[in-house]
Amino acid sequence: MDLSLFKCKCCGACCRIKGIVRLSSEDVDRISEYLGIGVDFFLEKYTTLAPDRSGLILTDGDAGQCIMLTEENLCRINPVKPLKCKTFPYDWVNSSSMSYCPALNECDRQGD
Repeated sequence: MDLSLFKCKCCGACCRIKGIVRLSSEDVDRISEYLGIGVDFFLEKYTTLAPDRSGLILTDGDAGQCIMLTEENLCRINPVKPLKCKTFPYDWVNSSSMSYCPALNECDRQGD
């Protein structure tokens, strides 16, 4: 697969899959500042403890999507999004990435 061909389709599929987005303390500060809200409010409204209890993660929205995904399939915090979000699919993919990301599927077809 040639990832140089990857062009995100802004479909929001990667923001709807089951998974976690870990937050560093820098992420928390940067995101809360970007949203114009206090850190305590951000922590209460948008984060939860990771399943392994090793730190904070972004919480899910009502339908299981990332809480930062808008109705237009855009990331509400795109300019300051966490590292995991910034590095997909260049630094990581999982076993189901091809099944949910149409842009990855297109890269795979064009790279052959």
